[in-house]
Amino acid sequence: MTTGNIQDFLRGSKDVAIAAAVRNFFNSKYSRIGQMTDVSIDTATRELRVRLELVGEHTPVEIHVANYNIEQHGEQATLTIGNATASREWVTELLRQFVVGQRFVIPERAAAMVKLLA
Repeated sequence: MTTGNIQDFLRGSKDVAIAAAVRNFFNSKYSRIGQMTDVSIDTATRELRVRLELVGEHTPVEIHVANYNIEQHGEQATLTIGNATASREWVTELLRQFVVGQRFVIPERAAAMVKLLA
């Protein structure tokens, strides 16, 4: 196994572990609105794909986030989403209006996990 293959394997393992933590966090916090049934994270390309089964929806909603950025400001970390689309046009529009380009402060309890995404 070459050095590049080892790095890819380790990054892939890290991405899978982060995805599992994100799914567990979402499902425990937002179970009243639905379940995150699938999530994949690629820290190399800064992409995230999510599948949500929301209460009242007959088919899952899929969200694709591209070009996220995490910045550290002293003790505080922030997340900015560069682009996001969804399988529902109205969700894509909500993402564009309220998420894309906005800077979100990452809560301290999640900061350690989010640093792995950087």
